[in-house]
Amino acid sequence: MSELWLAGTQGVQALLEGDGRLRVEAYFPAGEDDLGIELPAGVELAADEVLPDADWFAGWRERARPFPVGRTLFLDPREPREPPEELPAGRTLLRLPARAAFGTGSHESTSLALELLEEAEVVGRRVLDVGTGTGVLAFAALLRGARSVVGFDVDPASPFHGRDNSALNDLHPRLFAGRLSAIRDRPRFDFAVVNVVPEQILPEMPELVRLLRPAAEVILSGILAERGRQVLDRMRGLGFEERDRRLAGDWVAFRVSSVESLI
Repeated sequence: MSELWLAGTQGVQALLEGDGRLRVEAYFPAGEDDLGIELPAGVELAADEVLPDADWFAGWRERARPFPVGRTLFLDPREPREPPEELPAGRTLLRLPARAAFGTGSHESTSLALELLEEAEVVGRRVLDVGTGTGVLAFAALLRGARSVVGFDVDPASPFHGRDNSALNDLHPRLFAGRLSAIRDRPRFDFAVVNVVPEQILPEMPELVRLLRPAAEVILSGILAERGRQVLDRMRGLGFEERDRRLAGDWVAFRVSSVESLI
């Protein structure tokens, strides 16, 4: 399925047919006729159709249940009107209603970033959340003791989802819709979490690094495993070395540190 993600799919699901064959459904914006995907041997295109606008999350929300992530978090994607479930011992609840195609923590790229964030030292540090979505990583950083968090996303709906979730969780990062260039140079950040596909963020990494203190750390997620080496090579060229990584399915996430912090 990695080729579908590289081609820009907005969602993928795999379904086992009654005859034992696997059917893969991938969704792309209407009007994109040539996706540049070469089907491997034994795979054929079964159908190609334009679907009407619909609330595709309605069925998922009906079945959604809270779930643990990492060692300490318990994420609840249900609407606030749903009765609370018992919180497992040693875990902290984050309420993140599934109202968009991102940010509940169920996708591997988000859960991997959350796991790495649990192992990092963020107490008292200024954190930048690049591609914040619904704010889940920003909230997790505040729970880990971050002094302050700034989160942004190019999706104009993101800060509105984040604002609602801030009220639900009584956690208050500063959120905005926009690009990296909107952030002033000072004061610099001690830590960054970046849950953005490499195609979108790698060209902006030098600008991101300029916003970081010399001994800063960065968590990088949203990376297909086959692109991991490319991302690490780019970060090494900017003066960072790998400290930790997590793998799940086709996805990988890294925690890297400025070389100055390793001396």
